[in-house]
Amino acid sequence: MHLKETSAVVLAVKSHGEIDKIATFYGRETGKLTGIAKGAQRSRIRFVNKLELFSLLEISYEESRSSGLVRIDQAELLRPFSCIRQDYARYAAACLVGELVRQWTREADADPEIFPLLVWVLTAIDAAPAAAEKLNPLVIFFEIKLLGLLGYRPNLAGCLRCGSLDQAERPYHFSLADSGLLCRTCNRASRRHSLIPMSLATARLLAKAQDLAITKLSRLKLPPENALEALNFLNHYSRQLLQREVHSRECLQTILPQS
Repeated sequence: MHLKETSAVVLAVKSHGEIDKIATFYGRETGKLTGIAKGAQRSRIRFVNKLELFSLLEISYEESRSSGLVRIDQAELLRPFSCIRQDYARYAAACLVGELVRQWTREADADPEIFPLLVWVLTAIDAAPAAAEKLNPLVIFFEIKLLGLLGYRPNLAGCLRCGSLDQAERPYHFSLADSGLLCRTCNRASRRHSLIPMSLATARLLAKAQDLAITKLSRLKLPPENALEALNFLNHYSRQLLQREVHSRECLQTILPQS
């Protein structure tokens, strides 16, 4: 079979036996794939310092007729994102990003918008100071954009029932059952359960992030109190949709205290 090529981000990598490595990557043309790199643990030319977690590579691979794993023939390093692996706070933020992509995407199901979003957030994490007020907005904006690309965009533009989004109808809550906001009046009338409190400021900031181009996301300011509220909302919302925990959230929250 002929070799194929794709630009890809390494999402997971582990040793396989004494000399091989297995890597899961998200490629521009391929989506998520898992492949085996024969001899990668001993290679001094083809794979040395390349099959590293979160690295951006140009991967040459061959599909297999007998296995679900592709065979990774060669990898060229495009961007190492080395600061991510050298700092634990950045590493934890990137781990959350990687886990979200692994859990939300299917094998060999490419989305032309997920790959540039993934590269954007890793570039931003790599360059950002290792502080909660800098890293939290990046992972929040990444996840809110990812949910939209996957078809699970939460409705944050206004109350699901009456369309309002103003001070007079506070407090607002996000309904997990309806995937949208409810104002005080409509919430009282519907008596919905599984509600997450959400301030108008947080709802408006997240709604703005949903519509911004990724090249402009880094300019959007998310104050710490709104970031905390957004993290709580995204934790509950994604858990409701995935029906499982995203374990990297707990790690990130532990090392980046919310205040």
